[in-house]
Amino acid sequence: MKTPDKKLNRLASEKSPYLLQHSANPVDWFPWSEEAFAKAKSENKLIFLSIGYATCHWCHVMEKESFENETTAEVLNRDYVSIKVDREERPDVDRIYMDALHAMGQQGGWPLNMFLTPEGKPITGGTYFPPVPKYGRKSFTEVLGILNGLWKEKKEELLEASEDLTKHLKESEETRAFADTSEISSPGPEIFENGFLLYDRFYDPDYAGFKSNSVNKFPPSMGLGFLLRYHKSTGEPKALEMAEETLTAMKKGGIYDQIGGGLCRYSTDHHWLVPHFEKMLYDNSLFLEALVECYQAVGEKKYKDYAYDVIEYLHRDMRLPGGGIASAEDADSEGEEGLFYLWTKEEVREVCGQDAFLLDEFWNITEKGNFEEKNILHETFRMNFSRLHGLEPSELEEIVSKNRKKLLERRSHRIRPLRDDKILFSWNCLYIKALTKAAMAFGDGDLLREAEETYKFLEKNLIREDGRLLRRFREGEARFLAYSSDYAEFVLASLYLFQAGKGFRYLENAIRYTEEAIRLFRSPSGAFFDSGIDGETLLRRTVDGYDGVEPSANSSFATAFVILSKLGVDSEKYLQYADSIFSYFKSELETYPMNYPYMLSALWLRKSPGRELAVVYSSQEELLPIWKGVGSLFLPETVLIWANDKEAEENGEKFLLLKNRNSGGGVKAYVCVGSYCELPVSDWTSLRAKLIED
Repeated sequence: MKTPDKKLNRLASEKSPYLLQHSANPVDWFPWSEEAFAKAKSENKLIFLSIGYATCHWCHVMEKESFENETTAEVLNRDYVSIKVDREERPDVDRIYMDALHAMGQQGGWPLNMFLTPEGKPITGGTYFPPVPKYGRKSFTEVLGILNGLWKEKKEELLEASEDLTKHLKESEETRAFADTSEISSPGPEIFENGFLLYDRFYDPDYAGFKSNSVNKFPPSMGLGFLLRYHKSTGEPKALEMAEETLTAMKKGGIYDQIGGGLCRYSTDHHWLVPHFEKMLYDNSLFLEALVECYQAVGEKKYKDYAYDVIEYLHRDMRLPGGGIASAEDADSEGEEGLFYLWTKEEVREVCGQDAFLLDEFWNITEKGNFEEKNILHETFRMNFSRLHGLEPSELEEIVSKNRKKLLERRSHRIRPLRDDKILFSWNCLYIKALTKAAMAFGDGDLLREAEETYKFLEKNLIREDGRLLRRFREGEARFLAYSSDYAEFVLASLYLFQAGKGFRYLENAIRYTEEAIRLFRSPSGAFFDSGIDGETLLRRTVDGYDGVEPSANSSFATAFVILSKLGVDSEKYLQYADSIFSYFKSELETYPMNYPYMLSALWLRKSPGRELAVVYSSQEELLPIWKGVGSLFLPETVLIWANDKEAEENGEKFLLLKNRNSGGGVKAYVCVGSYCELPVSDWTSLRAKLIED
């Protein structure tokens, strides 16, 4: 990332791969710091703030065209104080200025380039600026000249406009969040049908997924989780169909790496064919969890196979020494987007030999290609390829598997895209959750051990001595105070591991960090701020419920509060906390529930009659059949406690589910619904009958 023969700027001392990518730019970059703002104030200069991330394609384009350009750098260095921010390290900074751009009526995206007053108040901005006028946009240097001229000639007008915008940003969030209200009004039960109907309205019957964007298609994994829950409680077949078809379409599409595994960021068309080739940990974690839940719901082996393929990719290419998981892989290699993943017909034939004649058709490989005169491999959606070619499914699977390995080995000799190897707290927790759920669904103890290894990595490296969580770890450095999303996902990861039977220490962690999060992030209104009371003072503290590329902190906290309550931990208190969140976002949930799928699932759990299952045992050997059986079922409405006789006795006063419970020298499973508990059973067949009852 550093170029030894070039003069390095201040970013060379940073750990962020994104900032290090810009460390040899002739631009006199500052990281986000007091030093930068002090310089802008002392020299009476505008601030040019540029926000992006290491695997962002258009960030690379703008760097090459503008930030590596000596003439452009000269203008920036003369007239501006320039600041670079990694949005994944500082989502609080990114959110403020992205909201500012939206408030100006502009579409967001990255790179996010904003012009600020020396005090950091937004004036104007945009995303990608071309080096010469094109796409109906002025060139970057033109924009720099215009803004600098306005700062010199109409400074007071710019200051006034920035004050108005800053006031709007602050009041639109903080006025509502600081309103201390005791009145709670949660959405009614019709919200679930409304959510389903909206998904149905945007569903693409030809290629699956949802046409909620006019051009692109994004992985809707959290929405599929809601649809699976809706199907479970209503029996609505269309909900299950949309979930199954969409998961299959993504796995077969060009958005999925057919050779190495792993889901790309999004598809640039509605056919899932041409992806934006970067791979993100959060996308793959959420996709994995959706695959696992679909397997539990329908029992079809292909979803298990798909899930293991995602796991294999992440463990091979993203898992770091000690158990931490890297953040992302770039879209570009050798300066070209997607180059690493593309194939010519000739190369496939060279590697696969006679099998290539079949594989050409299986992966839609042609001489002409479908992207830059090469091929993005993909299967034809809904085609039963084995039947069409007179093959048993196992025969086709063997041919494809054998040749995937050959092609993967050939691809390993290409220049790989950059791997952003910083470890982000919440993203790793998303993976812990998905891996834990996979371990239970597949009865795979190795996956559970790997989930624990990642959890312990976070405990060792990203928790300060005073217990404060930190956001990012890279090259031995833990930095940046963790955000509410980091705390929320850590609490849920702890609850997942506890409900997988890994012990009460995980429940104790969940309670401890829940209480700490309440202290740091909870607003008077009951919603959670993104940043803590001990965080840097910015233009405002943001509250977010939108489940975009990952669950919002508020959605995850609502889920955690409901689970804790159903487990019997301060039930009334945590239910009230959950209801405060649902009440805060009631209007948003009712207006456009597709933007809040994880919160919809949390509300579904809250409204569900639910079920509590306590399993008390004397030995692990006797427990195993029940543990595997419970894990194989789709039980999103059920909370689980696993305890040996000693743990049940020690925790009986804390958890009513365990009070006066014992194994009787074997295994006893206690099923409770509401305030009613059934007689215990000791075998999986009897327990299964109780769990699958409507």
